[in-house]
Amino acid sequence: MTAFLVAPLAVALLAAPVSSVAVKGAVPTPKSFSVKELEALGATDATWTDHGKQRSVRGAPLEAVLKAVGFSPGPMGPDVAKREKRSGWKMVVRVTATDGFQAVFSCAELWSEMGPTRALLVWQLDGKVLGAEDGPLRVVVPTDKEPSRSVRNVATIEVLDLRT
Repeated sequence: MTAFLVAPLAVALLAAPVSSVAVKGAVPTPKSFSVKELEALGATDATWTDHGKQRSVRGAPLEAVLKAVGFSPGPMGPDVAKREKRSGWKMVVRVTATDGFQAVFSCAELWSEMGPTRALLVWQLDGKVLGAEDGPLRVVVPTDKEPSRSVRNVATIEVLDLRT
């Protein structure tokens, strides 16, 4: 009988929302961010289509989050070894939710100078703070045509170097 009581409790604890998000992996200064710290990076408002419904969101661009932990595209130029040219563009970002759901982005696509992808780490949806079902933090990609890379209850953001 005890096993039946412990297992649901363990599942509930694993799926519980977190109050901050950890950014780790191949970054110079791994850090956890609270909503207040993310707001300080520069709140951005956007319109996002979620299963055919227009939603308004407020959050920080993932690009700003990566910059805050010291990520950079890497050097470029004739004196830079080919393997090291734009080394940051050979990395990916894996966003993981508390329930294990994941989405992956190339670091290059998250950079505004590289293309049209806009990914936001949001704390507000339709003018309201995210509830326990979605938050406190959620990744949305307003430029995607479907919400398959939308991650509810974000727990970690990890930069992975694919050159290894």
